[in-house]
Amino acid sequence: MFPLFQIRVSELPFVPEQIKHIALLVLFHNLRSHPFDLPHGQGWLIREYKNLDNLQPLPNLSIPYKPFPISWSRVENDAPGWEDAWDIIDLSAVNSDESASDSFFEDFMRYSSTKVGGYPTEIQHGAGLDDFVFQVGSEEKVNWMWADNGIGYFFRSPSDEWRWSCQLY
Repeated sequence: MFPLFQIRVSELPFVPEQIKHIALLVLFHNLRSHPFDLPHGQGWLIREYKNLDNLQPLPNLSIPYKPFPISWSRVENDAPGWEDAWDIIDLSAVNSDESASDSFFEDFMRYSSTKVGGYPTEIQHGAGLDDFVFQVGSEEKVNWMWADNGIGYFFRSPSDEWRWSCQLY
């Protein structure tokens, strides 16, 4: 496995409740194939560090991905997709009004890039709002793609168990 994504929590403009006690989070991922439907620790792993004391940089790895530092910015206008929005509010009235329905899809922003917090950006169906922490988008600058330009979603339960899912175009 290789380190796909690293979050230094103190750099985030918004910190989800699930990771407030963490100083550094590192997502490791299988180099050869996506570990779809596998539990934490089998083909993917998230390591959590409560502080940065005594951490050592990893050696240079021979991987086809380019490291790229993230400059986080706070987003105030992130909105859920259609299916996930139903978990928040009954959209029956919007569904029956063409103008309101058009507005839902045209006037609200959804961000498919890598982000922490907010709403998962659904591609084919609802990604799920419960326990959502972050998503890793397909990122051209680092040469990373989830199969066909998809998104990986990462969730942490109240019992501190990590799970993930992925949607593809």
